[in-house]
Amino acid sequence: MKKIILLQGFLFFGGLLFGIAAYVCLPDEQIFALQQFLSIQMQEMSDGASWTTLSSSIFHANCMDLLRLYLAGICLIGFPLICLFLFVKGFTFGFAGCFLLGHSPFLVLTRVFFTPLLIIAAALGCRFNFMLIQNRVSNPLHQLVQYTLVFLFLFLLTLVVSYLDGLSSNSFLHHLS
Repeated sequence: MKKIILLQGFLFFGGLLFGIAAYVCLPDEQIFALQQFLSIQMQEMSDGASWTTLSSSIFHANCMDLLRLYLAGICLIGFPLICLFLFVKGFTFGFAGCFLLGHSPFLVLTRVFFTPLLIIAAALGCRFNFMLIQNRVSNPLHQLVQYTLVFLFLFLLTLVVSYLDGLSSNSFLHHLS
């Protein structure tokens, strides 16, 4: 399990580095245009967003990510899907993180809390997927119930992380306006 977690961490970190490299390669005009767009979006969010709205949208996005990892873990081609998913998540985090670091670094820190949950969920999905592929599942229903219960626990942790993320993002956005 430790090797799988390390592999998933390296995939996420590799995507993060590629996302940062993609940001650095952008021309200054595109960076300026994207920063203006980000400023407008953040101003609109700070005008009408409550912490419950932010928390629920963050929770929905995080739960959809966990659901994708859960479903990829039970399908036969789950391992490459999970690897691709983590790399793309790392890429988007690195690319968007570069903008947020220049504009509002606090918002990057709030997203960091979900990353370990994402990597653990990916490792669990890969582990279950390997057990299915190697046909090592002695009691399939029991193993599936265990796998589902662990993901339900991760969903509960995601609820807490999303709540904290929404609360801190809301306070930052109100401080911004």
